[in-house]
Parts: sequence; C-alpha cells; structure tokens
Amino acid sequence: MAYNNTITALDFSSGVANVRVSAGWTWTVVGGPNGPVDEKQEGVPSLDIPSNIFQPGPHTFAYSNNLVPTPSPAWFVALWIQEIPRIANDTGWLFRSGTFTTEPPTDPIEVIVAPQQLIGAAELAGAVTVPVVSGSTTITALTLSVVGADIALVATGTDTSLPHGDTFTYTATLILIPNGSVQDVNSPFDIRLTNTSVTFAAGVGQGFVTFLLNAISGIILSNVAPKLKATIKNSLNSGILTSVATQVNRGVPASMPTGVVLSIRSVQSTTRTTTTGATESVIGVSGALGAFGGVINKFPALSTGGGGGGCFIATASIGPNAPELQVLRTWRDDWLRPLSGGPKIISIYERLSPPLAQFIASSSRRRAIVRHALIRPAVSAARFLLGRADSRSKTRE
Repeated sequence: MAYNNTITALDFSSGVANVRVSAGWTWTVVGGPNGPVDEKQEGVPSLDIPSNIFQPGPHTFAYSNNLVPTPSPAWFVALWIQEIPRIANDTGWLFRSGTFTTEPPTDPIEVIVAPQQLIGAAELAGAVTVPVVSGSTTITALTLSVVGADIALVATGTDTSLPHGDTFTYTATLILIPNGSVQDVNSPFDIRLTNTSVTFAAGVGQGFVTFLLNAISGIILSNVAPKLKATIKNSLNSGILTSVATQVNRGVPASMPTGVVLSIRSVQSTTRTTTTGATESVIGVSGALGAFGGVINKFPALSTGGGGGGCFIATASIGPNAPELQVLRTWRDDWLRPLSGGPKIISIYERLSPPLAQFIASSSRRRAIVRHALIRPAVSAARFLLGRADSRSKTRE
C-alpha cells in the first residue's frame, strides 16, 4: 500500500545543504576489502527538499509502490535522509532508519542537526591502556595525535621472535569514516587503518617484517580501534546530547535515548584554542540526531519542583555526569528555591542560560575557564551554604 510520512527538523549547525529523503531495499555484500558493506537499491522512491527543510514544516514524504514483500529474505526495507551534495561521497547523513521487514513506521520523523563537536588530545587521552598483548607481540607504548582530519598512531613494543632487547616502532593513520550503513545504526562512524609501517632497533629479515606488520595491524584493528571508537562515540554522544538539550531547553539524557540515531554528516580538520591560549589541531565532527516519533520528546523534561536538570552552564562545562552537578542542584532546590523570589530566579536562569551554555560547550577553552572561574567556586559556596543550613537545622533540633 502507499506510504506517507511527515518530516520536521531543527538546525543548530552552521547550515545544511538540500536534502534527499529515500526509501527502498537494502542488503549486505560480504567479501570486500573492508568487510561487509551495505548496498542500497538504485532508483528508489525519493523526495528532494531544499535546505528550507529546517524552516517551519512539516514536509511530506510519500510513495505509492509497495516495498513489501522484499525480493529476497536477505533484503530489508529502510529509509534514509542525506545531504544531496555529499551523496556521491557517501557522507552527509542526517538519518538512518535501521531495517524493517514491513513498510517503514509512519510515526513522524524528526531530525535535529547538532553543532559541530571537536575531537582533540583531551578527548583521545586514555582511550587505550597499555600493554596490549596478542600472541607473541606486545605493544608497550601507544601515542594518538590529530593530524588533519585523521588520527596518527605510533606504537612501540616487542616480539618474542625478536632478539632480546630489540624493539619495533609501528606507525599508521586511523581515518574516521561516517557510517553510511542504514542497517548498523548503533555505529555513527567507522575507523579505517592506512599508511602502516614498522621499523626495528636492529635489522631483521623482510619476511619477518611482513609477519609483524600484519600482526600489529591485527592488534590495532581488533583491540585499539574498538576502544578508540567507543571513546570517540561516547565523547560525541555526550557533547551532542548536551548541546541539543541546551538549545531545546530540556534535560540532558544520561545516554542516547532509545530510538534516536546519531548520524555523521562530515569529518573535517579544524582548530581550537587551548586553556593556555595555544592553537590545537582537532577533528570537527558534524552530526545529526533523528528518530521516528520525535527526538526532543525523548529528552527528559526540565525539573520544576526539584531534582535533576536545569543546570545548563554547569553541565556544559563539567559534563552531564559530574558529581558537582548534584551539589548545585541540591543548593538550588533546598536553599534557593525556598527563598522569597527563589523560584523566579530559577525560572529566569533556565530561560536565559541555554544559549550561553551552548556557547561554552562549543569550546574546550571556554569550558575550562568557566569550570575554574565559575563552577568550582560556585560548588564551594553551595557546599558552605548547605553546611550552614544543616548546622542551623541541627541546632534547632
């Protein structure tokens, strides 16, 4: 039967190109050099929408041909939204639906384009712990650094096949690839390994060089890359959820809400200013959240009668899970709210602070300044005031 759905969107980025909404069959092809990959049906039902998709809508996407049943049990039905100028490069992803054996859901689709998130030395720190051992090979030290839009990796270590005391140095480039799979919606990006080489403290035979190069590459792909991928994914999730929550005046979810898919539009080289005033090379990742049935309604509502939420500036500077947030929330609910005029002050803050919090969240230097100059003194003051209030309460008892 005919399919009909509506699409609305909010753009909190620096701008989005024209987009294409498509629905069709998808299947998996195995045996390629980079492992299994998605294939998507050509000539699928689609709707091209100018960049004013992010103006008041909604826009209607419909098709009359029935996609069910699929031609093969190994095929699935999917819906995806992509920026048209980036389709040729398999980037520009705004929404990837996952797979269905029936027509896609008819719950309205909402897309939120998030501000760019930055990945640099601070975000990569601690991603992988050493030593890493696999078979006869041990990586004893590992360095990750941003070079352009990629991550340079230098690993040093030993192998039991080497003469005693000899070490190797392995170098490679890790490339972040926006995940264009409409089936694997849990992974916003993939990591590719390229430019691999290995050198030794002493010369060895070429056959062993090839063996060890393959062995270390296997360790990187099976051990280092998944941990790095998880670290970056968590950093992106936290940053995007915080930035979107401040924009839409909602609480920050502890994790990606069920049903919400993070897709990556682009990965590019950029810079940011560090806390010391220096310029640091970082990777700028532009992403979007999308979901059937809405994205915003899956964020927690702000608390109006106590509890979590509402601490936009603190959340932007120290993160959504910092223990200091509970101190500030307790001070707000137990000390400020009962005062005459306290609820009004809280209401004004919750109305005016989201844009400022977004400004803070977009820069590591601004986050550090606010964290040291404002949040830490505020937490100390809150603890002092709460302590005094508690002492007075015990005295009265």
